[in-house]
Amino acid sequence: MIAPAPGSTTTADSDANTAPPEIALPPTPKTWRLAILGAILLIGALAYVGRNAVANQPEIAYRVQAGCGVLCFLGLAALFSNSLQSVSRKTLLWGIGLQFALAVAVIHSEAVREVFKAVGVGINALITASDKGAEFVFGNLARPDHMRNVFGEKDFLFCFAFKALPPIIFISSLFSVLYYLGVLQLFVRAMARVMMYLMGTSGAETLSVSANVFMGQTEAPLIVKPFIPRMTRSELLALMASGMAHISGGMMAIYISVYGADPVSILCTCVMACPCSLYLTKLVYPESSTPVTAGAAPITVETHYVNAIDAAAVGVKDGLALAMNVAAMLIAFIAFIALFDIILGGIYTGLTLEKIFGWVFAPVAFLLGIDPSECDKVGALLGIKLAANEHVAYLTLAGKLPNSGQYAELSPRSKILAVYALTGFANFASVGIQLGGIGAMAPGRRADLAKLGMKALFIGFLATLINAAVAGMLMSTS
Repeated sequence: MIAPAPGSTTTADSDANTAPPEIALPPTPKTWRLAILGAILLIGALAYVGRNAVANQPEIAYRVQAGCGVLCFLGLAALFSNSLQSVSRKTLLWGIGLQFALAVAVIHSEAVREVFKAVGVGINALITASDKGAEFVFGNLARPDHMRNVFGEKDFLFCFAFKALPPIIFISSLFSVLYYLGVLQLFVRAMARVMMYLMGTSGAETLSVSANVFMGQTEAPLIVKPFIPRMTRSELLALMASGMAHISGGMMAIYISVYGADPVSILCTCVMACPCSLYLTKLVYPESSTPVTAGAAPITVETHYVNAIDAAAVGVKDGLALAMNVAAMLIAFIAFIALFDIILGGIYTGLTLEKIFGWVFAPVAFLLGIDPSECDKVGALLGIKLAANEHVAYLTLAGKLPNSGQYAELSPRSKILAVYALTGFANFASVGIQLGGIGAMAPGRRADLAKLGMKALFIGFLATLINAAVAGMLMSTS
């Protein structure tokens, strides 16, 4: 038998790296799309009219707004579905049910809230440990309270590099150790099996979606790396969209400790995003083939670590790269926003990108259950998050950027709903990040990844909005 030449591809190898054949699904009829568009506009109008009708009962008014918002956002997903008649009702209904069940449990069950609070306390403990390392290296530069005393409250500016970036490095190292020990995989597999059984999704896509609760948008796919080349396009979209709808563990720590975000809200929206991103994917891009991992949960652990110490060291290196990337992105995007503001101010005095985002996204904020008087501010945050990234939006929400003090005065309800809506990697830069990261794992699927990039961004952004609207429906005004 003649062995294949070095570097050549055998038939078996080719089959192992080829997506299963997919049938052409019937497109959504034009009349259906027009009907859905009309329904979205009607429901949006009903939200405004209904809110005004019960304006003297704020709790009911907010629920009317947010309830109509959930329907409008689901309608948007249906409007852009490539084959609405091919959508699996089981996946859609169980996904929505799971999302609402999780929200009800966290918002209305004291026992569940205590569990989430305990996790939040644990995250704060990690931040405290990280601060000790940062203070040893940077001294008083890593102690905002000391620097505030030195410069005075008026002249003090938050030092992002010395306070916010070190936790990324430490938590990246910790997660690398947990991954090496197989601890993360236990939680991921448990979550995935529940969703697989109830929603009927494939093992590979469900595992990756579950992993996004703990890992970033280019790290979570490593759990199912061997299966990515053979994924259907619908599975690939789920892989990408879930990355857009979640944040990584390191980012979660920054949002809580540095930006002052509510830990329960962040944890809740991250868990809710699992079923939400899955069912939205299957609504926008229904499955047209039988996935290779249908009915199985083939979790993989491919590491090159020698031991836990080696895992920690590699995690430090990866965390440093991520921290530098975050810092560089903030420098660039905040500078771009400032440049646009200079140009817009030259065209019309007082006009800024923030104001434009506020006008454009105010109706979206209204449908989250935000008080009408604060819709322009929350709308501006949504626009900043989508166009720049969630870090710039969170820094604005926390009032840590110049001329952002008014955002710190938002009502507690608006701040919490903003946290739900901002917690995710859904921004234009993430499309390129995923194309590079996931494309490296499956070079043969780069063309599919490029075609699905904007759909993934749309689904990821929509998932965070639905999470916020569901929370807006269920939250009390007290």
